[in-house]
Amino acid sequence: MSYSSFLKWTVFKRIKKIRPLWYIHYSKQPAQEYLHAKYGWENYGGHHLENRITAFQNNWYGPKKFGLDYRVNSLSAAVREGLMSRGRALEELQTVPFIEDEIITYFKKRLGLSEQEFQYTMNLPHKSFRDYATYKKRFERDRWLFYLLMKRNLVPQSFYMKYCYSWGE
Repeated sequence: MSYSSFLKWTVFKRIKKIRPLWYIHYSKQPAQEYLHAKYGWENYGGHHLENRITAFQNNWYGPKKFGLDYRVNSLSAAVREGLMSRGRALEELQTVPFIEDEIITYFKKRLGLSEQEFQYTMNLPHKSFRDYATYKKRFERDRWLFYLLMKRNLVPQSFYMKYCYSWGE
C-alpha cells in the first residue's frame, strides 16, 4: 500500500483494523488440553513445529544465521501473563531449540542446494529492513501526524510506537 493510500484509508475513509483476538481471553494450556481431549491433538514439542519450514526457520536458520531466538516472544508473553517466572523463562532460553536430525538435509534437497551453495548462503552478509525501501523514515519524520492519529484512535498505539520511532530511541 502506498503512503498516500494509507493516509487516505486511515484519515478520510476512517477504515480501522479490527483485531478480534485482542478482545478474547486465551490461555495456551487449557486450549491444548481441549484440543487433545476433543480431537486427539498431540503437541509437537514447540511453537509451530508442526510445519517443517517454520521449524527450520525458527529453530535453526534464524538462530544460526541471525542470532534470533523466536522463543523470546512467547516466553516473555508467558512471564507477563504470570504463567511462568522470569527465571524459568531464562532457563528455557538456555536450552537448544528442538530440530529434527535430517531437516537441514531435507531443506538443501528441497531447495536444490549443494553443500557449497548452502554454506555460501549461510555466510552471506546479514541484511535488515534498512537495506530495502520502506516508509519507516517517513513515518518517523511524520511522527507528529501519527501521534494525532493515535490520539483519535485512527492508528493503534502499537503502530505509533513501532514505526514512528528510531530503533535507538
